[in-house]
Amino acid sequence: MIKFQLLTKENMAENALDNYDRLQNVRRVYRKIDSEYMLVEDVGIMDWSFERKQAVAKALISDDYITFGAIREDEIVGFASIEKQLQGKYIVLDMMQVSRKYRGKGMGRTLFQLVKEKAKEMGAKQLYISACASEETIEFYKSMGCKITDNPIKKIAEDEPFDLQMVCDVD
Repeated sequence: MIKFQLLTKENMAENALDNYDRLQNVRRVYRKIDSEYMLVEDVGIMDWSFERKQAVAKALISDDYITFGAIREDEIVGFASIEKQLQGKYIVLDMMQVSRKYRGKGMGRTLFQLVKEKAKEMGAKQLYISACASEETIEFYKSMGCKITDNPIKKIAEDEPFDLQMVCDVD
C-alpha cells in the first residue's frame, strides 16, 4: 500500500533516495519550431547519479521546499516539491518524480493534487512548472490541466532553455 505524507527532516534521511529508480527512456521531445511546439525524435536516457540522488534528497528536506512523498514499505517511490516562497501569483513546482516501476498507477496525479492544494493554501493562483520536454512528461502535465505559459519566469526559462514553461490554476 502506498501512503502519501509530508516529507521532513524528521521522517526522511539524506540517503532516502539512494536506491530510487529515476530512469526514463526518452524517445520524443517537444521543441519550439517556428513559434509552435512540435514533437521531434530525440532518443536518450534520463537518470541520476548516486551523488545527484543524495543532493536531491538533501534539497527536498531543506528549508526552501515543501515536499510530499509517496511511500511504500518505508521506501520513497515518488515525490513532489514546491518552493516555500511565492513568486508573484505563482508557487513553483520545483521537482516531481515517480520511480520507474510505479509510473502510470495514479501516484503522480495524487502528488500533483497535494502540491496544488498546498499552493492554494499558500495564496498562489497558479503552479509554475519548468517541465522536462519529454513527450510523456508534457502529456502528464497537460492531463493535469497545465498549459504552456506566454509569460514565463525569465530566470527559470533561461536556466532551463529546453524545458517547457507551464502553469496550472490551483482553483
